[in-house]
Amino acid sequence: MKHALDTVTAWLARSVIAFLYIPIVVVVVLSFNDSEVTYKWAGFSTRWYGTLADNTELLAALRVSAEVALISATLATLCGLLSAMGMARLATRWKAVFSGGLFLPLIIPEIVLGVALLSVFGAMSATLGMTTLVLGHLVVTLPYAALIVLGAYNALDPSLKEAATDLGCGPWQAFRRVTLPLLRQPLLAAWLLCFTISFGNIVMSTFTNGIGSTTLPLRVYSMLKGGLTPEINALGTLLVLFTLLIILGVGLRQMRQVLLGGKRG
Repeated sequence: MKHALDTVTAWLARSVIAFLYIPIVVVVVLSFNDSEVTYKWAGFSTRWYGTLADNTELLAALRVSAEVALISATLATLCGLLSAMGMARLATRWKAVFSGGLFLPLIIPEIVLGVALLSVFGAMSATLGMTTLVLGHLVVTLPYAALIVLGAYNALDPSLKEAATDLGCGPWQAFRRVTLPLLRQPLLAAWLLCFTISFGNIVMSTFTNGIGSTTLPLRVYSMLKGGLTPEINALGTLLVLFTLLIILGVGLRQMRQVLLGGKRG
């Protein structure tokens, strides 16, 4: 019975992995398809990468997504850190109130948040553009950053900061030399998660983008209405490669720190 259960579990795990990764493999393979239709293989070719390089509208949307994700992820991580430090100084009852308001966007449907923000911007007569887009993405990403940083900040040993203060460090020096290095990895994880969420966001972007601030997901979605073109597969392949390079870089850094830590021990 146990052997049969282990076999079913193993096959289920393999099926889930296949379901997740087979579409990615298909996108990579089809990006080298010489045919103008994605469902028919006509030989190996890299011409769609050249076509992608000449598509100024798609590249402009990619630049907008990268800029918005970079700014919103940085602001969300910074605000998450400040929120964690502020909540540590609040009374217990006020912590519940503050955390409830901070994490409320995780519960409210994103389309409701988008409509609400659009109403606020309309009441303020604000012009939709990069600023409103960044603010919309900040609303979406901030709870995730705060959740990660808050958990890491609460896990810190308070005696370390007290020891730094006893040794002559001021509040800023204690934060820069003790707290910040200990939170470096959680901050990096929060930033990467917020960047990913912002880069692929489409619901909030639909309500807060304006002229000249069309993001890559919105551009791709508009292109899909006229039919899937192979250059989209080329773009997807480059994004997958970029993601793998980031994961590899972070993984190698983590492994190096573990190995050096083990040698020091």
